[in-house]
Amino acid sequence: MPERRTALISAWNKKGLDECAAGLSGLGWKIYASGGTADHIEKSGIDVIPAESITGISTLLGGRVKTLHPELHAAILAAGEDREARIKDGKPVFDLVAVDFYPFSKTSGMEADDPGLVEYIDIGGPTMVRGAAKNWLHVISAAGCDVFPAVLEAISDGVDDEKFRRMMASRTFDITSRYDLDISLSMERGFVPELRYGENPHQSAVVHFTWPVQGFGSAEILGGKAMSYNNYLDATAAWDLAEDMPEDSLSAVLMKHGNPCGTGRGDTPLAAFDNAFRADSVSPYGGILALNCNVDMELVARLKGIFLEIVMAPSFDEDALLRLQKRKKLRILRMPDGSEDRRQVRSINGGLLFQDPDYVAGLEKIDIVSERKPSEQELAAMDILWRVCRSVKSNAIVIGDSMGTLGVGAGQMSRIESLDLAVRRAKREGHSLLGAVLASDGLFPFRDGPDRAAEEGISAIVQPGGSIRDQEVIDAVNEHDMAMVFTGTRHFKH
Repeated sequence: MPERRTALISAWNKKGLDECAAGLSGLGWKIYASGGTADHIEKSGIDVIPAESITGISTLLGGRVKTLHPELHAAILAAGEDREARIKDGKPVFDLVAVDFYPFSKTSGMEADDPGLVEYIDIGGPTMVRGAAKNWLHVISAAGCDVFPAVLEAISDGVDDEKFRRMMASRTFDITSRYDLDISLSMERGFVPELRYGENPHQSAVVHFTWPVQGFGSAEILGGKAMSYNNYLDATAAWDLAEDMPEDSLSAVLMKHGNPCGTGRGDTPLAAFDNAFRADSVSPYGGILALNCNVDMELVARLKGIFLEIVMAPSFDEDALLRLQKRKKLRILRMPDGSEDRRQVRSINGGLLFQDPDYVAGLEKIDIVSERKPSEQELAAMDILWRVCRSVKSNAIVIGDSMGTLGVGAGQMSRIESLDLAVRRAKREGHSLLGAVLASDGLFPFRDGPDRAAEEGISAIVQPGGSIRDQEVIDAVNEHDMAMVFTGTRHFKH
């Protein structure tokens, strides 16, 4: 092993640099630094070796190339036998790479095609710390001058162990990914739709599509105004449900504020729409219509007088499209076939949450827990309503039949309140619930749910099960001669 540990430092922002360099030197470290960083450290009276002693170059292309050199990166990436061989040959290997990037934030306000913008894109810095992060078993990767004091403290206290180095590597990849994303968001302006504002007018917002483009990144906007922030959120929810409907059925989804107002299936696009619209003829005003089938003139004629923000489908008959395009404010989207499953991401204060998509569709696995078995019609209804449940905010109750929804209760703090809301909406539209089916995204904790459903004539229930009072709920269902199945899987959506 080398007698002295070795650091490579390159910092745009010199804040804390003197203290970091002095601390490392005081601990017996050998310090290499690039360009202006080496000059700054030397002026502070600290021994430093210019990186050009390794690369043989001080600068190329007006400063663009200082650290992009095989020998320098070999010193960063060397591991195992290669690391031992370099040490034996007297060549440097680094134990710490500390870098502060060019401040791309200074480009705020610049046009996307401003030649000056690229001067703030750091290439060598991110490359060096990414190499160090990859080699975390041997090297501490310190990205950003704000972390230099903490790294020096860890080294001083002797706690710069494998756990610390892996944590620093993870931090580095997070910082470089956000740095790259900031650059991408800036340079892609003009290539992606502009958003007027976010959820509310006082919030700014942008949209970013990942590569290769898919989903809304490859959708065709065939008419109407540009998409808004809320449009994208609601359209995502609508298309997700439309794609999830049974492949052998023509289906329509009416979506508003991220919740389905109604979902229906039918032998024609018009029939599918009518079966969705019957559940709620009021809320879809200003909402979204998504279909998993072709849009024809018969359906377009039915939409006359119904204000919608978006109509989205995989295809449109030419005459139907021309009629829809006469609505100047209506956004018309032709959606691509399928999309690759991706992790879902949501922001929280100070971080991100990741999860796999909830793609448990239909009744893939059920346990019939009631004395009476569900009929074929009830099973068909359960299959549809269980899919719809996945797209309704918790607590979710969906009531309907084999052709779609009759009433939707969403987002209530109590499951029984969601049930009451679903019943009230169905009755507002004049529907009898005699023989209807109910789907619940979560378990029924008490028998009051089945009792309330039975009062309305609902004949069957699909729910996850898993309550400590499951038997109480099953007993209630049997008392009312209802059918009930457990899925074993819940569909919470927050």
